[in-house]
Order: sequence, then C-alpha cells, then structure tokens
Amino acid sequence: MRYVIDPVPIAGFAPVRYERDATIVLVGCGGTGGFLAEAVCRLLIGRPAQLCLVDMDRVEPHNVARQAFDRADEGRFKAEVLAERLARRFGREVGYAVTPYNRELHAQVFGNASSRLRLLVGCVDNAAARRAIAATLEDRSWSGAYRPPPQSVWWLDGGNGSNAGQVLLGNVTQPDGLRGAFLPDLTICRALPAPSLQRPDLLDTPPEPHPEPDCAEAVAEGAQGPTINQVVAAVMASYVEKLLAGNCGWMASYFDLDDGTLRCVPADPKTVAGIAGLHINAVVSPARRA
Repeated sequence: MRYVIDPVPIAGFAPVRYERDATIVLVGCGGTGGFLAEAVCRLLIGRPAQLCLVDMDRVEPHNVARQAFDRADEGRFKAEVLAERLARRFGREVGYAVTPYNRELHAQVFGNASSRLRLLVGCVDNAAARRAIAATLEDRSWSGAYRPPPQSVWWLDGGNGSNAGQVLLGNVTQPDGLRGAFLPDLTICRALPAPSLQRPDLLDTPPEPHPEPDCAEAVAEGAQGPTINQVVAAVMASYVEKLLAGNCGWMASYFDLDDGTLRCVPADPKTVAGIAGLHINAVVSPARRA
C-alpha cells in the first residue's frame, strides 16, 4: 500500500477552507537556499501563498558565482537580496529577516493566517540552527487570533557533504506523536518523524579544530562539489512540488553524485515504527466506521 502525506492540520475530517495554499519559511539563503528560494517562487505561481526568507549573513566576494548572487550584491544581506529579486521577478511579496532563526519571532508567521501547508524549510549547515528549527515543532505558545493545532508545521531539511547529501521531511519530534499517523482506509499519512528524529546526529555539534568554511569556501577549497547545492535544492523543490499537489509519498531521500545514486524512502508504517521504536500497529490508525 502506498501512503500519501496529508499536510493539512489535524482538525477532524470535515472540509476546511484555507486562506492560503501554503505558508513557507525558508531558513538559510546560501548555497542551497538561494537556489531553492527561486524554485519555490516558481512553484507558487498562481497560488495564494506566503514566503519568508531568513538569513543573517551578508554576500561576500567568494559567494559570487558559487551561490545565487552577483558582484553588485556584495555587502548586502542575502535574504534581502533574494527577497527583492524574487518579488520583482515573480510579482509576489516576499518577506525576509536578517537575524538568526528564532521560533518565538519567525515561526509566528504560521499563525497569522490559515494555510493548507505550513512548511519550515531548513537549508542550514550547523547543528545549532537545526536545533532552533526543531524547537519550532515542539513549541505550542502561538500568538495571534489563529492558533494552528499540534503537528501542523512540517519541517523539510536538506544537507550535504562533499558530493552526497540527504533531504528529510517530518513534523513530529517525539515518538508518541506518531501513534495513529497512518490511515489505511484513506491511504494517507498525517505525521512523520521530524528530521531530528530520523537523524538525531544532525543536532549534535562535533568538536571542530577550526571554524567550518561556508559552502562557497568549501567549493573553492575542493571540500565540496561545485554542483552539490543545486542538486540538494532540486530534490527539496521536488518535495515542495509534491506537497503542494497533495501527492508526496516520500519521507527521505539520499543521493550520492560520485556513485550516481538516488534513494527515496517512502512514508511507510514499518519504517516509521522502526524509527520511533513502536509496534507497527501503534502507528496505524484503526479503520473508521461508516
């Protein structure tokens, strides 16, 4: 049986009218995020949606040609540059923030209006930033007139090494939140282990003998392939496309450009139960009676 992910907030089965198709917050506008931001804008053409970019870094000379920036952008904030460029190109309002991601500040956008898809996209390269993103899925102190229910924000995370990487999707940080996640009579899945639950090592900060270079510096030093960021962005964009269309059946993708492989992990009760340490019957909801 193939399950399709239903990102709609859990609020019963009655039809709900949403103000927007999606509210998307993209954290990290560097090597991967810069390319992904444009891809997301293209996917949102013709859709009522809200997009916000978050990045505290400025464009540096070595970012030009390695990331989605020009020489004229040097010295400006990456999020600001991208937001202005995409707003002009696609005729869409694009919000941006130039402070480190903070759940109490930036995640409030998810509570400002009802959206069918609430997606927090992480294009970051360090454990501290991922911990801040993961905390959003655990936070329930929403402000504003509209309060999205638990498990309503989905986290899409992309990461890479020199020439390989992964994309992970989920919305639950604790195993118990996965009970009854799969509805076999509707063949839909309403909860998946968050990237931090699929790969707990992503939240661990290893000891560093010296500061890690950013992706542009890594490319220049030969520690990162020159096309890996575009590949990660393309795979992540495919997830966004499928979530918007309502036909996403993946929870993870792993790829290796040296080996020429791409492996997609389907949203499957057995896989999820294994990650959560639960019996498979615990993650499958009993069939509803007519």
